[in-house]
Order: sequence, then structure tokens, then C-alpha cells
Amino acid sequence: MIPGDTTTLTGSSGRKYSFSIFPRTTTFQAKPGVYVMAREKAGVVNGYEFCFIGETDDLSKRPLSPDKQACFNKFGVTAIFLVEDFDQNRRQQLVRDLVQAYVPGCNTL
Repeated sequence: MIPGDTTTLTGSSGRKYSFSIFPRTTTFQAKPGVYVMAREKAGVVNGYEFCFIGETDDLSKRPLSPDKQACFNKFGVTAIFLVEDFDQNRRQQLVRDLVQAYVPGCNTL
């Protein structure tokens, strides 16, 4: 993985979303966005498996989703997919669309 690489994820609606990929330890600026917690794995979508999809109004507040850290650690998260978006309603719709498509385990706990 090269920080800032991009990939496309497809929601259950068929809509495509472009995400940048970063190591889990990356520090982000205080901007709103949607994030996907992932780990590299051969033979799956874009070479990654996903355990959580969420949104926040401040990506600099770490850790992201503190209540899910145990799940992230157990899953072995190595990467964060990120798309900045200032519209909260659009972020929430994007999260719903992707959760329905990928059914990440930490979202359903």
C-alpha cells in the first residue's frame, strides 16, 4: 500500500465511491468524512477486507470509533479508506449504502 492510493467501492445502490487508502496509524486533518477500516488480503475486493464503515465530522479525533477498537484490533485493521465530505446527510447515506453492500462485522456488533 502506498499512502494516498485510491480505490473505488460500490454501494448496494450500484453507486461508486472513490476512496484514498492510508495506513491505520495516519493522522488526518480536522475535516469531516467517511472512513472504512480494512486489512489487506489477497483474493478479495480490491485486495482488502472491511470490518467497519463510519462517518465523522472530525477525522483528526483519534481513535476513530473508540467503542469499536477491540473489534478493529481483533480483525487486524491495517488500513483506513477515506473520503472527505462536508455534508452530514450525504455521509450517512454513503455509510448506509456501503454497509448494505459489504456487511462489515464491526458495524453489526
